[in-house]
Amino acid sequence: MRRLLAIQLFLGAIFSSPAIGQADDFGMPKENLPAPTSVQDVLTTNPIKLFVSADAPSSDLPTVGGSFGLDDAVKVGLKNNLTLKQSERAWTGSKFLARAALGKFGPSASFNTFYSTSSLNQMLFFPNDTTVASSPMQPIVRGTSLSLIFAGTQPLLTGGRLMGGYKAARALERQASSGYHADGNTTALKVKEAYWETAWYEARLRVDTDYAKTKEWSVSNMQARVEEGKAPRADLLREKAELARARTQVNDDYRDYNVALVKLKVALGINFSSLFFLKESLDYVEVAGDLSSYLTMAGKNRPELTQAESKVLELRARRMVARSKYAPQVNLYGLGSNITGSSPDGHADGRWGGVVGVVGGITLFDSGTRLNELRAASNTVKEAEIARQEVQQKVAEDVSIAWINLEIARKNVDLAKAEVVSAEEDQRLIHIRYLVGKSIELEDFESGVKLLQARLALLESIYKYRVAQARLQWASGML
Repeated sequence: MRRLLAIQLFLGAIFSSPAIGQADDFGMPKENLPAPTSVQDVLTTNPIKLFVSADAPSSDLPTVGGSFGLDDAVKVGLKNNLTLKQSERAWTGSKFLARAALGKFGPSASFNTFYSTSSLNQMLFFPNDTTVASSPMQPIVRGTSLSLIFAGTQPLLTGGRLMGGYKAARALERQASSGYHADGNTTALKVKEAYWETAWYEARLRVDTDYAKTKEWSVSNMQARVEEGKAPRADLLREKAELARARTQVNDDYRDYNVALVKLKVALGINFSSLFFLKESLDYVEVAGDLSSYLTMAGKNRPELTQAESKVLELRARRMVARSKYAPQVNLYGLGSNITGSSPDGHADGRWGGVVGVVGGITLFDSGTRLNELRAASNTVKEAEIARQEVQQKVAEDVSIAWINLEIARKNVDLAKAEVVSAEEDQRLIHIRYLVGKSIELEDFESGVKLLQARLALLESIYKYRVAQARLQWASGML
């Protein structure tokens, strides 16, 4: 359905009243009335044209065109929105970190070189702090030596340290995934809000443009009536003032329309020079379901709930890591080396040797470091559990407020329709009275303005209803 609602709303009652017959307000045949403003008219007469040069910021963004339905716009936004792309990168990075944490369960190996010159035999603590190193202490003998060292290790017992680290990394991955989907939901909402805002300003622009056209025609006819002595000059001045006001409003509408287009392009993540028009009508569409059903959907679909739950799991895993410091740490250790030059026994020059062993240890005393780290970790778990409850409360609040706004918007649409019906009838009766000389031109003029305002108010109420609908869908986790 093409978007003819704006034109139908304004022109339907003014120019098709059976009581008026074949004449307009001033006795002019209907066939001489200006043609209704179309979407193409809005695009071609738009005084603002945005062009992005090759060296301008955002010039590398994709350019799109054609007609956009609401679902089409959401798809484009989910594909190109820059904030959502950043969130996707963060999610991808968290996957790699989770794999890195899993890799710590397996064996690892390294190659090291050690060159020393010493004036006496001594023992040196190995200075490098690497994932896999040679022996914790390196014997240094008098003279000069060069060692080539291959070392490997396999964790055997960590007291939950590695498992806790992996669970924490997986929980972070799930948080990043939930964050990405939450950003996707928010992106869809921003696209819908920007889409309906653009639709509203376009509809208002078309109505106000048609109104300005009728005022131009009215001024022309009133000028003729004044010259013929059939109307006072005050009526002509009033019509000219209204025409000036109508033209000013059209200019303001073009400003609002173009600003809304820019916001929509930002939400879509596309080039500012993109030219397209909206395919959806600014129509009233009834929403099914009650508050309870939307709350249930939010409990299943809102990614913020999963994100909060994953945060609790992450901190529980970090508490496991803190507790692991009370357990012994055991590793299978292997080393093979070649020494050239001086050696401890004096006979190893140029020879290869190796050792396999199990290295284990446990901390006996640390002045309360482990205890307080574990207490702090337990406290952060409780904090995360409270934060999870707060997120649940916030989700319920979002759904409830969105539902209230939708219900009020629905009632306002009904009230706006009643105002339009009343304004149409008033305008019809006053216009008939004016044609037969029972009403003055000012009353006829004011009835037309009142009808215009009522129809614009109806369009605005429908726009607010569609935005409220989009926000309820966001609150319930529906893209």
